[in-house]
Amino acid sequence: MWRGVQEFPGSIESSEHRLTLAARGTLHGIEAFSGRIEPDAVDQLAVFCSCLCPCVPFGRHQRSASPDRQSCENGYLGVSFFFLLSGFILTHSYVGRMSHWADVRRFAVARFARIYPVYLLALAVALQLAKGLFDYPLASLATLGLIQAWGAPASLLAFFWNPAGWTLSVEFFFYLMFPLLLPLLSRLTTAALWVGLAAAVSIFAVMCLPGLGPTGYLAFNWMAPMPLPLLRLPEFITGIICALLFRAGALDRFRGDLAAILAAAFTVVSLVATTAATIASFAGIGFVALVATCAVNQGMVRRALSHKPLVLLGNASYALYILQIPVRKWMPVIFSGEWDWIGRLLYQPLLIIISVAVFILLEEPARRFLRGSVPKRASPSVA
Repeated sequence: MWRGVQEFPGSIESSEHRLTLAARGTLHGIEAFSGRIEPDAVDQLAVFCSCLCPCVPFGRHQRSASPDRQSCENGYLGVSFFFLLSGFILTHSYVGRMSHWADVRRFAVARFARIYPVYLLALAVALQLAKGLFDYPLASLATLGLIQAWGAPASLLAFFWNPAGWTLSVEFFFYLMFPLLLPLLSRLTTAALWVGLAAAVSIFAVMCLPGLGPTGYLAFNWMAPMPLPLLRLPEFITGIICALLFRAGALDRFRGDLAAILAAAFTVVSLVATTAATIASFAGIGFVALVATCAVNQGMVRRALSHKPLVLLGNASYALYILQIPVRKWMPVIFSGEWDWIGRLLYQPLLIIISVAVFILLEEPARRFLRGSVPKRASPSVA
């Protein structure tokens, strides 16, 4: 049913769904933070992972759950995949293009153009359903400024107005760090990158970062007062390192279909087998393997993920992700009473249609307009 309770000012979700911001397509926003790059297989992994469909808060599991129910409950782990893949795609798109202030400015405008118009639309759609926006002006301003999740992990401010926005808030922090991280990590040798990858994976595995979110699991007490984006940064750095290894040709040995299939199988098994946030890092390791193998794949996996319908869904995936909760909360308003079942039946297909329309009519035109406002740096003339 559509029942919900207004337990937190500005929230439009019930206590159960509000805490599962990764719910119903946690990875749908990947395309928003990336742009168009090769390889296609990596670019479309957001769609491949849209099957992650969590129904419970971070780290909550029910005993003796069926495999499909368990994988559904572990869908919150997809946030880790999202941060990892974001670092990979941004690095592949901008490596060697972050050496001048003009490059950084173009990067900033491109990221703003990619996420903010649709983000603002989602807030507008949720406006009538969110309570307390004017009672808590600082929280509203923080949400508009994409800094609502910059506090400690236990802060419910991250779920203010539109709960799905907390991942964008964390991603915004990553954007600020990216122009500093990319030149620094790009100087490392291939051997040093492998060491860095092992260190980064070990850090987010030991800290159980895939299970960490607003109200999520804390592996150590010292993590409690730390800013949430800083705690999730190792996953983003892991994606950067994977992309640098990919561009260096260090992942070419994994280009066969078997490697990608094994990585996918390990990830699926991890999602099904994870019964507590303390062992959720196995899925995170699977995500690293999945990105690495799909990046270099030249066979069946690449072709399967490059079909036009998947490309279109990938293009519209950000709108689908950020609009999912506002649209779902409007359904019982539009289809009330005896028509409630129609709203539940139409929710998913209607959300997809709305997302594709938003991508075509708003996201792409706004992106082209905003990016076109920044002049390209002229190439030096040859004497």
